[in-house]
Amino acid sequence: MSTQTLEKAVRTASTSTAARAKKTRAKPMKEQKDSKKRKETGRSSVAVWAGFFRVIVLLADCLLAFITAMVIIPLLGAWLHHQSGVSRGALSADGTIAMWLMPLFFLVALLAAGEIVVMRGMWRWATRMIAKIRGARGEAAGGDVTSKSTTGAPNQSKTNRKRST
Repeated sequence: MSTQTLEKAVRTASTSTAARAKKTRAKPMKEQKDSKKRKETGRSSVAVWAGFFRVIVLLADCLLAFITAMVIIPLLGAWLHHQSGVSRGALSADGTIAMWLMPLFFLVALLAAGEIVVMRGMWRWATRMIAKIRGARGEAAGGDVTSKSTTGAPNQSKTNRKRST
């Protein structure tokens, strides 16, 4: 064989190998892009649901706080004012503080603590609903989805805990 024929054969072989490599690389890349799009679509729908649940909980929290501040606390104050005798003018300033103002502050503090418990419960409910949606999306996609706890690890080692001094 002549050197020209040999060089032509080598060029053809290297060109066809490069073309085959491009073809084999192009197909998986396209499949990877399609799977990424599916994952992004699934993730965006989970993000939409997560945003929906968080907005609903925040609106419910605002409504609860607004109703408490504008309706319940004034009605409670008026009831205490009437029951303590301040409305008849029979109490001095010290009596007003002792019989009306301090019980009102105490009841408002109890009411605030109860509202915080309710608000945290609603936030945790939304977190559980989001985890269910993520789990359902993961099962549908065939992936292994593990929900991450926001409260911390239950079997945390003793060395990682904060120590009091």
